[in-house]
Amino acid sequence: MRARSLDDIDNPLEAAVFQVQYRRPGQRLLRLTAGGLILARHGLRGLLYVWPLVLILFLDLPGWWDGLRVLLGVLALLAFRRYILGSIRDDYNRFVRGRLHDRSLFRNVL
Repeated sequence: MRARSLDDIDNPLEAAVFQVQYRRPGQRLLRLTAGGLILARHGLRGLLYVWPLVLILFLDLPGWWDGLRVLLGVLALLAFRRYILGSIRDDYNRFVRGRLHDRSLFRNVL
């Protein structure tokens, strides 16, 4: 089964049949699993890039370091929200949302 998008359908009857197929439990499970794979892929990639910076947060340095530690932690959370979660959302929209899939979806996602 080729991944097909609702945007490609002009016929209302065909769109209704697509919606019925899209809401099936098997399709929901495929979308949920693909979303988990995308989350794991981007989460591990983000962790690989930032783990040295995270280790710096746990160093025990003089008193002024505590304020800088909080600032670095907030910046890390903002960067995670902007870049990692944004790329997760973009990949989910590009590969998963609004399409019918079969098991080859996982190969495309990874």
